[in-house]
Amino acid sequence: MDFGGGQSGFDAAWADLREFLAALRWSRPGLLWLWFVPIAFVMLAWWVRGRNRVVAARLGRSGAVRNLAVRVPRRNALRRLAFGLAWSSFVLALAGPRWGPADDGGVAVGRDVVVVIDLSRSMLATDLATPQARWQAARDAVRDLVDTAARRGGHRIGIVVFAARPKVLVPLTTDYDHLSLMLDEIDAGVQPVEIRPADEFSKSGTRIGAALALALQTHDERFPGTQDIILLSDGDDPADDREWAEGIAGARAVGIPIHVVGIGDTVESPLTLRRRGGGDGELIATKLVEEPLRTIARDSRGRYFSAGRDKPRLGEFFAAELEKQPSRELTDDAATALRDRSTGFWLFGLATLLLAWIRRA
Repeated sequence: MDFGGGQSGFDAAWADLREFLAALRWSRPGLLWLWFVPIAFVMLAWWVRGRNRVVAARLGRSGAVRNLAVRVPRRNALRRLAFGLAWSSFVLALAGPRWGPADDGGVAVGRDVVVVIDLSRSMLATDLATPQARWQAARDAVRDLVDTAARRGGHRIGIVVFAARPKVLVPLTTDYDHLSLMLDEIDAGVQPVEIRPADEFSKSGTRIGAALALALQTHDERFPGTQDIILLSDGDDPADDREWAEGIAGARAVGIPIHVVGIGDTVESPLTLRRRGGGDGELIATKLVEEPLRTIARDSRGRYFSAGRDKPRLGEFFAAELEKQPSRELTDDAATALRDRSTGFWLFGLATLLLAWIRRA
């Protein structure tokens, strides 16, 4: 007799569970930490109970003292369970669980945004109001953009990083989890080989124009009018040869605006750069150079924002300015909108809360 069906059924159920967890998305995942608040109270109650035992031991024999204590009704355990389930359900509802396709016609379409991040050596400067380097503030700003885009879904985001040469870090995608993982890999202190100077005769370690040209190639030519480029840079290019003008010409030709975020202090600050071959570091002065950044934004019909020493609010800019503009038309590769499932968790939480109140009455 073959008893293998049970095992295969368990494997199938486990595979379905893993598939479900992989498809599960949250609108506000940062609120999930609230689920642990009751655990903190339970730990506190456990500590208080231990203290009470110590006090009770001073009063007399434990058996005699226990007989004097007021008995707690058994149903309190059910009430505590109901309150715990209600709290968990409310937290999950607040976090905004989403899975499965939405109703017919609910296909999410959006804009295509290619973000260009400057990882040149001047971006190592720590002249911001927060204890961060310029490149870290730029990376966190892009993460803010990704989180904002993920709340609605459908928007495609790509990432290009550059220094002496540009590199496509992430092509246009709606896989926001993958985008977040790739952002974690960015480190201007350890530049990818692909963006370092090709040889010792390279003109500069900051080639904004080449990065913008690659960003234009990363865009999908099928969707004109629904595309943007966002450049995050300090504009500090020692070569000062206006190489960035090449990127403006290409963007104007296809009608893609370049929105620019300037990062860094406008006052020069010293920066010691480590030599790749070892030895003493090189001391340079660096600052936010706004003139080329303003020109790039203006001539490409984009917007310029000077974050200065503050953290760029890229998510806020995307929601207020870009998300409201025309979106891509429905295509085969458009992302399907996920259905919001928070209502069921709200109802379950209210039901268990009502059960706890009835048990108390």
